[in-house]
Order: sequence, then structure tokens, then C-alpha cells
Amino acid sequence: MPVRLTSSLGVQGNSFLQAGHWELDAGYRWLHTRGEDFFVGTARTPAPPALQPPGGQPIEIDVHTVSLGLTYAATDQIRVSISAPFQTGTISIAHEDGIRHSQTVTGLGDVIVTGNAWLFNPRTGPAGNVSLGLGVKTPTGSNTAADTYYTASGAEQRWVDQAVQPGDGGWGIVLELQAFQRVSSAAVTYLSGFYLLNPKERTDVQIGTPVGLPGDGLSTGTPYFLSVPDAYSVRGGVSYALWPEQGLSLSLGGRFDGVPVGDLVNGGDDNFRRPGYAAFVDPGLDLSLGSNTFTLNVPVRVHADRRANLRDRVMNVNGGGNLAKIFIFAGYTHRF
Repeated sequence: MPVRLTSSLGVQGNSFLQAGHWELDAGYRWLHTRGEDFFVGTARTPAPPALQPPGGQPIEIDVHTVSLGLTYAATDQIRVSISAPFQTGTISIAHEDGIRHSQTVTGLGDVIVTGNAWLFNPRTGPAGNVSLGLGVKTPTGSNTAADTYYTASGAEQRWVDQAVQPGDGGWGIVLELQAFQRVSSAAVTYLSGFYLLNPKERTDVQIGTPVGLPGDGLSTGTPYFLSVPDAYSVRGGVSYALWPEQGLSLSLGGRFDGVPVGDLVNGGDDNFRRPGYAAFVDPGLDLSLGSNTFTLNVPVRVHADRRANLRDRVMNVNGGGNLAKIFIFAGYTHRF
């Protein structure tokens, strides 16, 4: 389930970016899934025969993403940002020769440009505020990267699975929400989220016959394509100033990430996607030292549902796929 946006909006009620100032952001996300992270619906189970890769060996996925961002405050309430992710993704799977191999893709992801506005003047309403954002996701990341795949008769180049591709293959619209409310001198509640709207129905990556993605398990003799799916993420919780004099805060909340079965625009396609969602407990640490802020969040999965896509339903099979048990998000912010 490739939710590629690495935004960790949330606990930002303690300060705001003043007009004419800049903010430099660097973020890191680590995602890893193992064979026991395979879900069919809400059940964690071995992949059924129709979805098993060659040899029946489990799929393992490892993705490292570094995101660099720059924000400028045009006024106390209006901010403009650009974010560029760089990703290395590896998928380990048994190929048609019966041996486990790894395929790796490294490159620039989809660059995002957004504008955000606080609904209330931060100078006159510091106890709470709401920010709305609108952005554009550009298709700068490759969704057609290839690597060596081993058949029974030799090696050839094939598209690497979409779960580790840096991009999704389409232009997108990003909708953002960020809100906070101070509830005591030491505690702030927060809510944040985004929805990535992808108007493009599908990419030009064809799977089926010939099989463009090894191990998709759904080859029918009729070619079909990869979708360009919508994606979303929501976070909410409470941040508590554990050691205010040293700028140390703890946060605890929930996180909800997902890919819908159908998109808001052109949502009825029967191409191939991996829809579903996962819910996480989301603990975090924030350390503010003057103009520098360091953050660490480690969401842990507590519930997941890998849903059948429209093609699965046409073929009368249950959708299945890997959903990560844990994420690691680390961030650094410098204001100047």
C-alpha cells in the first residue's frame, strides 16, 4: 500500500512562522514489511495460492525516504512550501527461477508545492488555530523503474513492483488540514491530515500478459494496467510539555493511513491497485532548541484491512498485501 507522502503534520501549536521568515525541514521515514505482515482483509495470514509469488515465499519490502522541504511565510497567516522526497526501495521475492532475489529502485520522488493559511491570526489567537492547505503533486518520481528479474531461462529487465517505485505516475492535488488547541499550560491537542487526489485513472505500466510485475498472481491473458490511486493520512492526539525549560515534549495519539478502493475523480476503474488502511498508535518526542526542532515518531500498527480492489472483485478473489507493522519518522526543522 504505497502511501508515499511523508508529511508528519501535527504538533505545531507551540509556535508559528512569522511573516518574512523561512523554515527548512528535513524528514526521514523507514518502512519495512515481512512475510507475517501479509493481510487478506483484516486477517493476517499467509498469501493464498492466487496471490502467492513463485515458490510461495513471502514478500519483504524495505523503503527509506528522505524528504527536504522549504517554507516561506508571506504573512503571519499564509505560507508557501515545496517538498522533495528522495527514496530507496527494495523488494525481496522469489523469482521464476525459484530463488529469492532483491530488486532496488533509488531516485527522486514526486515533488509537492503547497500553500497553507491559518484561519485566525496567530498573534491574536495563540490558544488554538486551524490551517487549510492546497497543493500540487508533480510526477517527478519514476513509476517505471526496472531491475533484473530472473526467469527459468535467464535474466531480463522488468518493472519493479509499485510499492517501491518513487512516484505514482500522475499529477495530483493535495488537500491539507492542521489544527491545534491548547487545553492547559502544558498540553496541546492536535489534528492533522492530508488527502492526495489523483485525477489520472491509470499509468502506462501494463501487467497481466506479459507479466510486468513478478508475482502479481492475477495474470488472466487480458492485459491491464496499474492505477494511479488516491491516498490519505490522518493524525490526532495530545502533546505534553514534559520538560518545558529544555524544550522537551511527549506526544501520544493515533494515525490512520490508507488507499481507497475508488478515487474521488475517475474512481471506478478496474485496473490494479492495493487498497486498504492501517491504524496505528502514534507516540512521539519533540525537542525544541531555539530555532531548531527535532522530532521522532514511531507509529505501531494496531489494526489493518487490505481490501479487494475492483479487479479482484471481477476475478472473484480476495485482495491481499503487505501492511507495515511499524514506521519510523524522524524530523529536523530550522527557522531563520
